[in-house]
Amino acid sequence: MRVVLFFLALLSGGSSLALTTYPVSITHSAGSTIVRTKPVRVVALGPHALDLLLSLGIQPVGYGEASTYIKTPAFGSPIRDIRVLGSRVTSNPVNVGDRFNPSLEILASLKPDLIVGEDYAAQVYPQLSRLAPTLLFKGIDRNDWQKTLPLLAKAVDREVTYAQVLKSYTANVQSTRSVLAPRFKNQTVLVVWTSGGESKYTFNVSKRSDWTGGLLSDLGLNVIDGEKADAVLSIEGLVALNPDVVLVLAAGNSTPTRARADWNSTALTSRLQATQKGQVYFLDYHLFRRIRGPIAAQLIERQLIKEMAPN
Repeated sequence: MRVVLFFLALLSGGSSLALTTYPVSITHSAGSTIVRTKPVRVVALGPHALDLLLSLGIQPVGYGEASTYIKTPAFGSPIRDIRVLGSRVTSNPVNVGDRFNPSLEILASLKPDLIVGEDYAAQVYPQLSRLAPTLLFKGIDRNDWQKTLPLLAKAVDREVTYAQVLKSYTANVQSTRSVLAPRFKNQTVLVVWTSGGESKYTFNVSKRSDWTGGLLSDLGLNVIDGEKADAVLSIEGLVALNPDVVLVLAAGNSTPTRARADWNSTALTSRLQATQKGQVYFLDYHLFRRIRGPIAAQLIERQLIKEMAPN
C-alpha cells in the first residue's frame, strides 16, 4: 500500500503525502539516530547540509559555516548573506557558529528538532545529540549525496520530493553531457584548485573519485586522476601533464579573476596546450567543491555550459 501511495503521489505531482512513520531510525556516518516526530525546526551545519535540505524544500532555523563564507558579525544573529545558496534561503537562519564546532548555547536557544551536518563534526556529535536528533553525513566523494539524501528525506518525511529531485538531477546531467561530451571528446581535463597569494603557483588536483571530479566525469569529461587525494602539483608538473583542458578553482582569498591574473603572470603556463587552445577556465572553489549536492550540481552545469560551450 505504501508503494502504491508513493507512485500515486508522483503521478499527481504532490509532495505533501506523508510516507514516513515516526519514530524512525536513521543510520548515518556518526551512528544511528531515532527521529521521534516529523522535524520542523532544522539546523544545517555547512553548505553541503544546506544544499540537501533546500533541495527537499526545508528552510533551516540555524546555519553553521566558516566565518570566511558569511558576512554576519556575531553568533546568534540572523544570516542575510550566504554564498551561492543565499537566494534560495528565505528563513533568515541564525548564525550558530563554526559548522564543525558550533555554539551549543545558541543551538539550544533555537530548540531544534533536527540537526544535519557532515561527519567532520563527529567530535561534537555527543553534545549535538543531547540537544536534538543529529544526522552527520559523508559528502566529499563521488555520488555521496545520492546515498545520503534518501536517508535525510525519510527523516523529514520528504521521500516524494527526493524522487523528484533525483529525476531532475538525472535529466540535467544527461542534458549537460549531451553538450559537453561531444565538445571535449578525446580531450583530457585537469581540475585543480589554488588559494593564490604565496601559493599561487601550487595546485591541488581533484580526483575522479571525489565530488568535483566525479560530477565532471558523469558529464562526459575525461578527468585526469591525481596520484592521491588532493595531490599537490607545481606549474612544472602541469606542463609535464599538458592537459587539453584545465579548470582552475579559486579557493581561499583568491577569486576567479585573481586566479586568471596569477595564471597569466608566468610564462610557463603559456606552454600548456590548454592555454594555447583557450581552454583554461577560472571558477569558484566554493561552488565547485564545498557545497556538493543536487542544487550545486545544477548551478555547476549551468556555469560549465556558459563558460565551456557558450554557443
